[in-house]
Amino acid sequence: MRSLKSIQKSIHSASSLESIVSTMKAYASSNILHFQNAADASRSYGDVLSDSLYMLFAQEDEPLPALQEHEGQTIHLVFGSDFGLTGRFNERIVEYALPQIPAGKNDKLIAIGYQIMTRMQRKHKVAQFFGVPQTEAGITPVVQRILLSIDEWRKERPVGRILLYYNKPIGKASMKEVQETLFPLDLAGLTRKPEDWNSKSLPVVLMDRERVLSDLIQQIFFISLYRTFCFSLVTENASRLASMQSAEKNIQERLEELEFLYRRERQSQITEDISDIISGYKAIKKHKQALE
Repeated sequence: MRSLKSIQKSIHSASSLESIVSTMKAYASSNILHFQNAADASRSYGDVLSDSLYMLFAQEDEPLPALQEHEGQTIHLVFGSDFGLTGRFNERIVEYALPQIPAGKNDKLIAIGYQIMTRMQRKHKVAQFFGVPQTEAGITPVVQRILLSIDEWRKERPVGRILLYYNKPIGKASMKEVQETLFPLDLAGLTRKPEDWNSKSLPVVLMDRERVLSDLIQQIFFISLYRTFCFSLVTENASRLASMQSAEKNIQERLEELEFLYRRERQSQITEDISDIISGYKAIKKHKQALE
């Protein structure tokens, strides 16, 4: 039988844990909103870049040869989280990505997130690791470092493909694993005439065409990686929120059990105290009667 002090200590610990879980829920909910807004903004910016490419290629019969796919190494980027308490968020993307990443010398793996790195390196050599930014402002410098690393590898050997693996949010409470091709670009899709293009004329490009194209391609690479981070972070925080909601429910159920146990033990102790008082009173009364 547990003492009342021990039960009170357990109740205090559970209440403290419930407060922490509640804070984590609020933090995850806030992050979901911020990163979803950032993803929406990046999508709009991506549409502007696509429109610009359409203007650039509208009067051209074929895209520039430099944009075509060629033989070379394949770079795989797998996005996960640095921290746990995310349900099966990391396990699902690892199980999805690993079978699609050959162990050959022509494939390099970039792990985004400590949880991903520890899981992937059991089966595959991780060429480089990057931490997961925890704020919207922190995404940009990480994307820039990734692009710099890819550029350095490209100087050593040609890059044939760059593939992204990440969890994408579906609705408010679910996700799906996605593979997306960052390079080579889908020029047919990017240079398609926008549906909302109402003008009969196109802007005139006065700058050097190849220079404009190079700048646009760099921006497309950047915004695609940026958006991937946003989607992955939305899903990570949604998974964490679901885990915290489940944990909160379990803690509340445990608190109810502990409080019931406390009341029962307290009542039992009060009953024993009353019984002791009554027994003492009867003993004293009997002793007085014997003296008379």
